[in-house]
Amino acid sequence: MEFATQLFIELAPVYDAVVIGSGYGGGVAASRLSRMGFNVAVLEQGRNWQPGDFPTTVNEQRKLTRLGGRLPGIGDPTGLYRLTVGRGLSVVAATGLGGGSLINAGVALRPDADRLRRNGWPTAVTSDGLLGQGLNRAEVMLGVAPAPRPERFAKFEGMRRAAEAAGCRAQLPSMTIAHSAGCNSAGVMQNACEYCGDCWSGCNAGAKGTVGITYIADAQNHGADVFCECRAEAISKVGDGWEVVVQELKGQKRRSTVKSKIVVLAAGTMGTNELLLRARDRGLPLSSMLGEKFSANGDDLVLASGLDKSVNAIATGYPPHASKGHPLVGPHSMSLIDLSDEQGPLCLHEGTMLRVMAMLAPLRAVLGLDFGRAMRLLRSGIYGDEQSRTQIFYIVGSDRGDGKLRLRKDNVIVEWPGYSKDPARVRAEEKVKSVIEGMGGVFQSNPFVMRAFGGNRIIAHPLGGCAMGDTVHDGVVAHDGRVFDPTKGSMGVHEGLYVCDGAAIPNSVGVSPLLTITGLAERAMILAAARYERKLDTTPKFVHPQVQAVG
Repeated sequence: MEFATQLFIELAPVYDAVVIGSGYGGGVAASRLSRMGFNVAVLEQGRNWQPGDFPTTVNEQRKLTRLGGRLPGIGDPTGLYRLTVGRGLSVVAATGLGGGSLINAGVALRPDADRLRRNGWPTAVTSDGLLGQGLNRAEVMLGVAPAPRPERFAKFEGMRRAAEAAGCRAQLPSMTIAHSAGCNSAGVMQNACEYCGDCWSGCNAGAKGTVGITYIADAQNHGADVFCECRAEAISKVGDGWEVVVQELKGQKRRSTVKSKIVVLAAGTMGTNELLLRARDRGLPLSSMLGEKFSANGDDLVLASGLDKSVNAIATGYPPHASKGHPLVGPHSMSLIDLSDEQGPLCLHEGTMLRVMAMLAPLRAVLGLDFGRAMRLLRSGIYGDEQSRTQIFYIVGSDRGDGKLRLRKDNVIVEWPGYSKDPARVRAEEKVKSVIEGMGGVFQSNPFVMRAFGGNRIIAHPLGGCAMGDTVHDGVVAHDGRVFDPTKGSMGVHEGLYVCDGAAIPNSVGVSPLLTITGLAERAMILAAARYERKLDTTPKFVHPQVQAVG
């Protein structure tokens, strides 16, 4: 499927709706507004990545990494990987058509409704049933299903041993990965997973159900214009509508403006906050809560080394880098252990190391003064015995949401110097350490802690900053995604201005958040259709045979 990229002349001066960003929330908004009959433009800063385009070498990945935050402007603004360096933690994200879906594990878990109520989510969200309807639609559109026959993968057997040590069982969550070839919800052909484990750096096999080939493709099927390598730099109120300043990043690099009645901010948590913080600095009335209630969703990453059996958790890539006959790795993260208790939620996911991580293992051993292990790693290579007995684990839990997002030289950064000491994060790490030692492994803390930047942890699930609330005094956006306008009273809103991504999530959700973000955006569009008196038929063009259609 072809998308417009750089063809700046095709960007009309006026649209009914402009969607900024093409991740989960932006994809939903683009699809549903187009289906309502609106003339929609989608602006995406990154490229239109296709299977086979994703980087496969360390050098390629380095060239496609952009640093932001405290180190603004370093690297290609259209590069696939973006690292926003803050104080206390740094955020990794993707830039490209499909947003974070391009480089995530695709784990699709429903949030616990009781937890959302206890955490003070707006009553309407937790009580009207529309979030559940939105989650149903998201699961169908994204084509979710668990990995079949997991016992064939060594790392699943390793997860079983970890579960036994924890006194529980390994679970198989649904994922946005096709395990058999076929057309997806938008009529785009998806290949079957090659089980190379390289979901994290981009799926070259064409098996991942990214937003680009599901919701965005559906939007284009219904008439939306999609513009890649076009960055939205500013938004402002103009009359009874909105104006967006757009910068072309390739070609002639022209700057232009586009007007619309509806603007949907879905540039990712960092990008959406950046746009609204700039808008407030330029005079747009917004809640004083803007930039507050930032959560890392309890993210962390640890290693279990020295296991007695191979878990074969080093990504081979596609086409494979490993020698012929090397066993299949499996999807990047296909199973989890639920370690939640009365103190809070805690999910432990197994993962797969990128080749660059495995290549750096000898250096980590040297820095830890473990010269014997460093030599063994060098001798056996990244697919050798020593590395095969190391498992990477992702922790998803909760935190107090004490982070703050601020502008520094017109770029957004995280201010959260105490994140590493957050009690919930420390408790989660200690609990996981006990599990790893119980399965006979050696616990290693997060290898990506950035000591050069004050001990920053790198997280992948940034939430909040534009948190939903019942009023302008406790949130930035209303329950339906519309942005509060403090000049109109405690519940007044800016008509036509929406936030539809992780920035609206008011606190950690306790699970990987992609499905929550998508379902919440679906809910916002259900309410938008009623407000604008538009018909919204969400019947997908095609439902992949691995998915059971619901709702």
